[in-house]
Amino acid sequence: MKTGALLSILSVLFLSIAVTPAAWAQAAYVLGPGDVIEVAVFGEADLSRTVTIKPDGTVALPLIGEVKAAGKTTEQLVGELTRLYARYVRTPRVSVTVREFRTNRVYVLGQVQRPGEYQVRPGVGVLEVLASAGGPTTRADLAKAVLIRGSTQTIPLNLLEAIAKSANPGVDLQPGDVLFVPETDRRIVVLGQVNRPGAYDLMEGQRVADLLAAAGGVTSKAALSRAFIVRGTEQISVDLQKILAGATEANLQVRPGDMLVVPENQSRVAVLGAVVRPGTYDLADGMKLVDAIAMAGGRGERGDLSRVVVIRLEAGRTRSVTVNVNQILARQDAAQNVPLQHGDVVYVPEAGLDLRQVLQYLNAASLLRLIFGGY
Repeated sequence: MKTGALLSILSVLFLSIAVTPAAWAQAAYVLGPGDVIEVAVFGEADLSRTVTIKPDGTVALPLIGEVKAAGKTTEQLVGELTRLYARYVRTPRVSVTVREFRTNRVYVLGQVQRPGEYQVRPGVGVLEVLASAGGPTTRADLAKAVLIRGSTQTIPLNLLEAIAKSANPGVDLQPGDVLFVPETDRRIVVLGQVNRPGAYDLMEGQRVADLLAAAGGVTSKAALSRAFIVRGTEQISVDLQKILAGATEANLQVRPGDMLVVPENQSRVAVLGAVVRPGTYDLADGMKLVDAIAMAGGRGERGDLSRVVVIRLEAGRTRSVTVNVNQILARQDAAQNVPLQHGDVVYVPEAGLDLRQVLQYLNAASLLRLIFGGY
């Protein structure tokens, strides 16, 4: 099948995306985080709201408070809200309408006309996403396309066969998926958090460090310890942190058709309490307690660095340790400068505050889930 014919088929698929929203308004649509819904209680204007379903799947409504919406159809949510409002309103009549449908962020890279990031609604197939990227280029090897999911899963896709059958491959797209359409030559592809992602000509004896140099090095958001090479259907872990430190045994030799993927660091920590900028921050490789406090602007005016608390969720239970950061800064006890993990909470108390009461509050596992969502 020639590329012109492929583009004609894909253009029809692309047009189907534009008419998809009407179908999503049907009662069978399952609500999820990011959907914007209008809740109307007829005759009770003060109770009607347009709200966005939060990452934890709930919406906040007058009188009845937090209500779980994710995972329900609009009809099921109407039934639940009717039951809850019946406590306060005689024979309530409730309607739920989806005003804005959530979108998933996926990426289409490689030999397509318009590589980049795309927002798609749940249920949109791989061929529709390929069509939205303008279809394949003349150098695309559609039979060897792959779907990269996280850092542990690579799904081979024969898009040539799928297009010939006018049927999507049997895989549902998930947020963050990368659809990669390779080129038919011997070049090596570098994707992800590098300064110049793309395809590079393979030279004899090249190693991972050579590819990084050709791609302009890694960005500040790179997860150095979670990079990997896609070789056919195999994923090979690559520790870029060791390679950049000069460890020759970690600097693997690359082969024709390899694809080096440098994922984005999505690990987070929270720094709370008496700091200049409390909030959540990206967890860089090797980040320690003092680094996190500095990232939050250092201690506030009343911050007490002699009683900093690190809270960590382990096996469903919270564990806390109190650290004297003043001793770390004075170089008296560097061992207290603990390495941080994803989901850690650093709390800098105010001077004079009863730390036992603070710990009693912070040791609830629900606090960590509130900060980090699906942690």
